Amino acid sequence: MAHARFPGISDPKTAFAKLRPYRDELLRMAHSCRPFGSDYLIMDAAIKALDTASYHFTREPDFFSLKLEQSRSRPPP
Repeated sequence: MAHARFPGISDPKTAFAKLRPYRDELLRMAHSCRPFGSDYLIMDAAIKALDTASYHFTREPDFFSLKLEQSRSRPPP
């Protein structure tokens, strides 16, 4: 599979690693909401959107679950 390059994001793993604290805060906020209530669901949507974007750019399905040293980093061809 060819390595995708995205204009403006030269290092997507570093860019999304910087968003890890934001995602962690969204998770904390979601835990303070009534489970499956409207507030919880909108927080969940934001978390899933961030997870989907990170997968799109990094090609790592569990990017935020992994430590950077566990990442399946592959140099571009």
